[in-house]
Amino acid sequence: MLRRAPIFFYFVVCSLLSIGTAAAQDAEPEVTVSRANAVEVKGVLPGPGFWKIRQGENTLWLLATVRPVPKKMEWETIKLERVMATADVLIAAPSLSMDADIGFFGKIGLLPSLLKARKNPDGKTLSEVLPPATYQRWLGLKQKYLGKDKDIEYWRPIFVAQELYQAAIKQAGLQNFSPVWPVAEKLADRRKLPIERPQIKVKVANPKQLIQDFNRQALNDSACFEKTLDSIERDVQFMAERGTLWAVGNVRDLQKMSFTDTSGACINALLNTGVLDRLGQGDLKARVENAWLSAAEDALKTRRNSVAILNMADVVGPSGYLARLRAKGYTVEEPADLP
Repeated sequence: MLRRAPIFFYFVVCSLLSIGTAAAQDAEPEVTVSRANAVEVKGVLPGPGFWKIRQGENTLWLLATVRPVPKKMEWETIKLERVMATADVLIAAPSLSMDADIGFFGKIGLLPSLLKARKNPDGKTLSEVLPPATYQRWLGLKQKYLGKDKDIEYWRPIFVAQELYQAAIKQAGLQNFSPVWPVAEKLADRRKLPIERPQIKVKVANPKQLIQDFNRQALNDSACFEKTLDSIERDVQFMAERGTLWAVGNVRDLQKMSFTDTSGACINALLNTGVLDRLGQGDLKARVENAWLSAAEDALKTRRNSVAILNMADVVGPSGYLARLRAKGYTVEEPADLP
């Protein structure tokens, strides 16, 4: 069975192909969750509030999004429209761009190697690379969300984890896509508002060699796989509630909800392979984060009003962007209704 390449796979390898890494209603919305945890939202939800980061008279309005969210969820955009009406710039989430000067046909020629890169080295199966107890957990969840699929048994655990996660949230009536950025981008285009896109660009001199190195490299991705299984077993039933809390603007309760952190273990499994170190790019994660902080600080110094859209997971917490901005001396106000 030919499947789409997983998202994590694109982050490490397919980025070589220039794929970047990222009216009020009177009726009350109705949210229902079935026994199977599939969620359905009817009506328009009021939408979340904004954090306000201040320096003197300058303000950065920060809207944090969550994923996944209920499919076809409609949220009230009036708050975003109000802040965008007075904004001088819109700041996107930071991204990573990798490319190589090999031309279109050269990139097409890499595809067989890319597909091979998602498989375990030496043709090993999941049963050979995972602890027995973890493999038995996988079999139960595989049957529930993916059914019979022999090919996936040869994939690296990190890519299997992503495929399983996507299937689980789909079955729960969720989508791993935030509806916020397309709306903000459209509003900016309507006002001819400049969009700042913080980005770290990496040039790869020999992409074929990079992929070959990755093909031979064993990944320490068992922790990523196990945390993803934990998330699916424990968290899927709460994901719909989290998406709804965001859409109704209940940020305080949203921050109280705890979820299994899979991203850290999965990203570390990729970044710690040594492949990026050999490119001289071992500090990519920090560089990407600093690119956004630099854009935010520049806006706070030079713009009266600016708007930024980020993922909630990157905003809150002891190492999140808000904590880092507070540490730099900026005033941070919690979300509240706009006047």
